[in-house]
Amino acid sequence: MSPAFSRIRFIVNPSAGRRKGDVGALIRETLDRSGVDFEVLWTQRRGHAEALAQEAVQEGIGLVVAAGGDGTVHEVASGLLGTETALGILPCGSGNGLARALRIPLSLPRACRALLTAGVRRIDAGRVNGRPFFATAGVGLDALVAARYEGSKRRGLLPYVILTARTFFTRAPEEVTLTLDAGPPLTARPILLTVANTEQYGGGAIIAPGARPDDGLLDVCLIEDVPLFRALLHAPRLFTGAIHRMRGVRLFRAASIQIVRPAPGPFQMDGEALRGEATLSVQVVPGALKVAAP
Repeated sequence: MSPAFSRIRFIVNPSAGRRKGDVGALIRETLDRSGVDFEVLWTQRRGHAEALAQEAVQEGIGLVVAAGGDGTVHEVASGLLGTETALGILPCGSGNGLARALRIPLSLPRACRALLTAGVRRIDAGRVNGRPFFATAGVGLDALVAARYEGSKRRGLLPYVILTARTFFTRAPEEVTLTLDAGPPLTARPILLTVANTEQYGGGAIIAPGARPDDGLLDVCLIEDVPLFRALLHAPRLFTGAIHRMRGVRLFRAASIQIVRPAPGPFQMDGEALRGEATLSVQVVPGALKVAAP
């Protein structure tokens, strides 16, 4: 079978690569005899992956592969948004949210080989006050944990769970007003409010069961503030796709979402901690990104 792409550019985060072995060597071993024209570039700073992806678009390269964690994938996808160049992923992170949603193998050798025969399809993106995201965005507990996780040197599911538990004890839920499409406003004091283009954050944590990245809609998961014992009791549901069965959880689906908070504050997009305005306007952008996946 002929390779799906004649030219591929790999954009590798060297920090993520060290955790997964010699990513550059793996790419060369897989593609050297494939007949594909490929090159491997390494990021040097924050935001560099997006710039490299934009350069690839200008050069007419058909596939740009993000080799790194969710942050690298987010940057590369942002650089390809609205173009005819497809995104591929070599999942080198601890969460790998978008890779899991696209059913890309988490084994790097398998993921690399899969690029040679991958199909191409379009998925949606979301925008928060104009800034794109591809898996999830949210306010509340996940945004606070994302900020602490960025400052931590430890990676993986266990450190993330520990940080979440510690953050839970210092939570201070704010009252928010949520408006879905043209519907009536809903007021709540959630511990977590997540807008999802895909089912999960990453690491197997399914926050929006049934969410699809190609349905032209965004899913919303609102979890009201709960006591610790109930949070611990129902925490396993997050990994079995049954979080919606917990009392105090409400799921919605919409194309346009507005979140109004008392004041500017933290929020997260694809696991990256940011600070934003008091009013967050979220819209879906249907079919905005081409992806290469099995």
